[in-house]
Amino acid sequence: MRRGRPPKRAKVRPPRCVLDSGGLTALAGGSQRAREWLRWVIEHDGSICVPTPILVESTTGDGGRDAEVNRILGVLQRAATVLQAPDESTARRAGRLRYLAKTDDGIDALVAATALGDGSPAVVLTSDPDDLNRLLQNDRQVSVRAV
Repeated sequence: MRRGRPPKRAKVRPPRCVLDSGGLTALAGGSQRAREWLRWVIEHDGSICVPTPILVESTTGDGGRDAEVNRILGVLQRAATVLQAPDESTARRAGRLRYLAKTDDGIDALVAATALGDGSPAVVLTSDPDDLNRLLQNDRQVSVRAV
């Protein structure tokens, strides 16, 4: 029998879920796939993030038209802080990703940079996985899922 310290166990970080405008719209539209992903993230003590620039693509400024998106954001906010404004580091990472992917979509680049975040596992819920996969270049820690 071997004596000494027990073997180190790898720390498993809770998953993160990042929503782009398609992911947020899918939730507002009642997408079962989007809800299943969020349920899985919550059951595994994960976090949900909506980068604030997503509001540009998801809201109109008309309370009636925005009601369902606002309701979904309210429900998510009650569970945890969801809206996240990009800091300078995230914005610069997004600029680099946008440049490397040769795209003009700065908001998708911010979503990708947010998902890369601290290097912990993340899933991005989107209606356009091709653009985000191009930005992320199939990073192993980030999984892009169509909803």
